[in-house]
Amino acid sequence: MLDACVVLKWFLLDEPYKEKADILKQDMMSEKVKLFAPSFMLQEVTNSLWKAIKLKRITKEDATEALKNLDDLPINFYEFNWAEASDELAIVSKLDLAVYDVAYLFLSEKMNAKLITSDDKMYQKAKLNFKLLHLKDYM
Repeated sequence: MLDACVVLKWFLLDEPYKEKADILKQDMMSEKVKLFAPSFMLQEVTNSLWKAIKLKRITKEDATEALKNLDDLPINFYEFNWAEASDELAIVSKLDLAVYDVAYLFLSEKMNAKLITSDDKMYQKAKLNFKLLHLKDYM
């Protein structure tokens, strides 16, 4: 499982744990790891790159090229149904996290896979109940 915050590290230069994110990307490309993500990750990454453009952390041209290049990566996207959304709601109320973050947790549990994230808040709130790997601890 792959969190959007890790994907952003592939394109934003001053991100913490960027080296670890790049190693994970290489492992994915060489098929050492198989990564899954919710389909809304596309919008989440696009929105974050838009914010980075406004903060002048990346040019619009580089962000556009980054998004086009992501299409070539072997990330397996998952579509949620309404019943799964209702299951997510139970987790949201328990952990007090954003629904988007809980969707990653829910999917990692469904796929019986670790969620690789660098989101410290989510990691701290969910590490006791879900399989998580903080990016800083990757390899």
